[in-house]
Amino acid sequence: MRQAVVTGGSRGIGKAVADALEGEGYRVHRVSTAVLDVADKEAVDAFMSALGELDVLVNCAGIGHFDRIEDLDPEDLQRVYDVNVMGTVHFCQAAIPLMKRRGGGVIVNIGSLRAIHCSAGRAPYTMSKFAVRAFSKTLGMELKDDGIKVSCINPGYVYTDMISHRVEREGLRPEDILVPEDVAKTVLMLTTLSAGATVEEVNMGEIWD
Repeated sequence: MRQAVVTGGSRGIGKAVADALEGEGYRVHRVSTAVLDVADKEAVDAFMSALGELDVLVNCAGIGHFDRIEDLDPEDLQRVYDVNVMGTVHFCQAAIPLMKRRGGGVIVNIGSLRAIHCSAGRAPYTMSKFAVRAFSKTLGMELKDDGIKVSCINPGYVYTDMISHRVEREGLRPEDILVPEDVAKTVLMLTTLSAGATVEEVNMGEIWD
């Protein structure tokens, strides 16, 4: 059976991705940050090594912290970086030998349009997603000859619990913005492309501030 790992798989985008992959017959290992700290490399390595082989990895786990740079606590910045960037790095590093053993695989990292369109007061999150984009592009170059594809999906605002209050306050309808299932469908598309088809980056939706 094909195996997939989805970090942040218990809610939001991660849950939608995990559900979609299960619907396609994958055995999905959902990694909840409440159970496994993605920033803990030893814990990630132990979890991944137990799988033996892996076909698909989707890194959805992430946190946000919003503050002006002059007021920013370095510890808050470090925690965002540890989860969003190093969590992604740890899982990718652990996935590579498993996918090589399989003869190939697909890695999808969730970035953000915020890494393309900056906004005041959001430096920690924006910086971390810039790093995820750069990491994904570089990793894709390094793994191309191993049959492992790496893509970065950059969603704009997605209708989840995190921003539902803003949608209502600003008079938008949920159907006017992305929903988690949109990202999940994109992940599925990336897993079904032919060997010669690579997609480095996908930008989806919009942000309005």
